[in-house]
Amino acid sequence: STLDIDFALFISRVQSDVSIYNFTGGIIKSVAFAFVIALVACFCGFNVHGSSESVGLETTRSVVFSIFLIVCIDAVFAIIFQVLGI
Repeated sequence: STLDIDFALFISRVQSDVSIYNFTGGIIKSVAFAFVIALVACFCGFNVHGSSESVGLETTRSVVFSIFLIVCIDAVFAIIFQVLGI
């Protein structure tokens, strides 16, 4: 709406320019990333002991480790998609 692009025009351009492989790949990757973030957050959350300082440390650890794993998993997806030709 900010660029004065009609919604119907936007949808038609998305349908013509974005392949189903790109769309499904993005959906699969987002689910995998969400699973990893939730798993790491739960693991670090269960390691909190006693003080609010521990909460801060584990939160920071969770964020850093999640970002690291997302980068690694995204690289694996890139290799898999390259091999499959997607």
